[in-house]
Amino acid sequence: MKNSDRMIRDRKIIEATISRLTDGVMLDLCRRAGTRAIADSAERGPRGKGTHSDPTAAAVIRKESARLADPVFDSVRDISRLLDEMARCSQKLQDLVRFVQTGKEQAKALTTANCKQCDRLVYCTPADRLRSGLCQACYQAQRRAKAQ
Repeated sequence: MKNSDRMIRDRKIIEATISRLTDGVMLDLCRRAGTRAIADSAERGPRGKGTHSDPTAAAVIRKESARLADPVFDSVRDISRLLDEMARCSQKLQDLVRFVQTGKEQAKALTTANCKQCDRLVYCTPADRLRSGLCQACYQAQRRAKAQ
């Protein structure tokens, strides 16, 4: 299978999956899994066994011991995480497609600038960057002049 065929197939699979997740479906999922299921218990739970009780620890222990397996809640939580990850990947994909379509030269032009003082071309890389609109040499000269 060629790379273009694989990319087209993957895009179609993603579109089919996402098209089923309408706003109504998402609202229904969140309504069904609004809160995690917990066991009904009337007892107060374990108490601290020291000179004083720890109500915070007792509340945490009660809550954890009352927790039941809730596959619907867990599934909706996983769906939420996956959608968030897909959104971030989609933004990255959009940036990469824009980079390829606009061409390397335009992307390179966006990452270059000219120094305000000497009009030198600065490539805006970590080693060669603009500081306050100035190249490294002009910026250092300006700092030395201010220090004197």
